[in-house]
Amino acid sequence: MNHLLVLQSDFGLVDGAVAAMYGVAFDTCKDLKVYDLTHEIPPYDLFAASYRLIQSVQYWPKGTVFVSVVDPGVGSQRKSVVAKTLSGHYIVTPDNGTLTHLKRLIGIEEIREIEEAVHRRQNTEHSYTFHGRDVYAYTGAKLAGKLITFEEVGRLLSVEHIVELDVIEPTFDGEKITGNVDILDVRFGSLWTNIPREMFEKLNISFGEWVEATISYGHIRSYQNQVCYGPTFAMVNLGEALLYTNSMYHMALAINQGNFARAYNIGTGLQWKVELKKVVR
Repeated sequence: MNHLLVLQSDFGLVDGAVAAMYGVAFDTCKDLKVYDLTHEIPPYDLFAASYRLIQSVQYWPKGTVFVSVVDPGVGSQRKSVVAKTLSGHYIVTPDNGTLTHLKRLIGIEEIREIEEAVHRRQNTEHSYTFHGRDVYAYTGAKLAGKLITFEEVGRLLSVEHIVELDVIEPTFDGEKITGNVDILDVRFGSLWTNIPREMFEKLNISFGEWVEATISYGHIRSYQNQVCYGPTFAMVNLGEALLYTNSMYHMALAINQGNFARAYNIGTGLQWKVELKKVVR
């Protein structure tokens, strides 16, 4: 551990919830450096929580501790855990699907259940709805501050039995690639798909060539058009659509200085299908 603690939640910043977590962390170990990943996860959105972790964790120094609290089952029988990734990072979180992408794309080396009788702030045992403050921030601070070891968190659990969210793999049928819209580049409304660049390359499309992009929700087609494939947004005129490789090395759709999701009322999730096909001109 390196005294770095990074917080993620769906709490927002309109009240004192996040500040309370900061306070607990510093009260536990005054030498910590505490940062925010995001507190704007849509309420209860476990998939977004899982995705934002894989988007960020791998770029932090080895030993960094992350606290992720998107916890619609708070107070229920779901487990409170700390996972150690194969990259050497630690994730303090409910075992409710938040670890899905990390397990699939980086790997989980070990996972331990937090022994709450030991790793819970004193005099909070009658509070059942703010584990982010009373259990996760507290345990994360002790771990990041080297007040406890990973082994002292609690008993080992089976990595194989970590709760995972449903994920659909993209497919290539020799003519087109089918995937889904995983998430948005929220501020700019770009669509980030689950189609990796390596699979897209099977279509043999070069920069400046055109792709037929179709987006559907179930049986309802929301968008179908030919878009240019390019390296940057400047490849097309203002207001035009572009297919590009995003920072996660997956294919994404954007409007140059526009908002694709808002323009076509596109959402995210397994029901939002994306098809990419080479246009022969």
